[in-house]
Amino acid sequence: MARINLLDWREELRQERQKEFFITLFLMAILAGMIWFLVNTVMSSRIDNQQVRNDFLETELRQLDRQIQEINKLEKQREELIKRMDLIQGLQQSRPEVVRMFDELVHVVPEGINLTSWERKGINLTFTGQAETNPRISEFMRKMDAAERLDTKSLRDVNKENKGIPAQIFVLEAEQQTPGLENNGQQEGGQ
Repeated sequence: MARINLLDWREELRQERQKEFFITLFLMAILAGMIWFLVNTVMSSRIDNQQVRNDFLETELRQLDRQIQEINKLEKQREELIKRMDLIQGLQQSRPEVVRMFDELVHVVPEGINLTSWERKGINLTFTGQAETNPRISEFMRKMDAAERLDTKSLRDVNKENKGIPAQIFVLEAEQQTPGLENNGQQEGGQ
């Protein structure tokens, strides 16, 4: 019988398969590297594009913030101008009111009363004076209540003075009224 040695053939086949395996493994590694490189490149380009977009949006947002600050500044200036205009308008309207109030005060103060001082805070008036008698003070208060531009709030203090001629020293609080305005109690201090 003839002896055939199949070991060499099997060894060669095994070596050939091993060689094919390593070649396939090498090609797969190259393919995986190329896929990784391709994915990495695509993702890097997308990240770079997104970063460019983000930078653009940030610069636009900064510009919008500056514009908003300018708008807020302009709105504050506008409000200040409106307040100034209202104040000037109020002063223009109240200018003749002081003269009218003094004119009315002359007609309201009865004979026998001397006003020594008066103070004005907004629409609140405080009169200090001397009267010959208590009925004169009452008459002064009645006339003030009947007046168009003055309104009595309260009689704060009445003291009798015994030096020289007997007199009643009084402190009377009142409000200045402006005809035609609905809320006289809510007028600004400059009127």
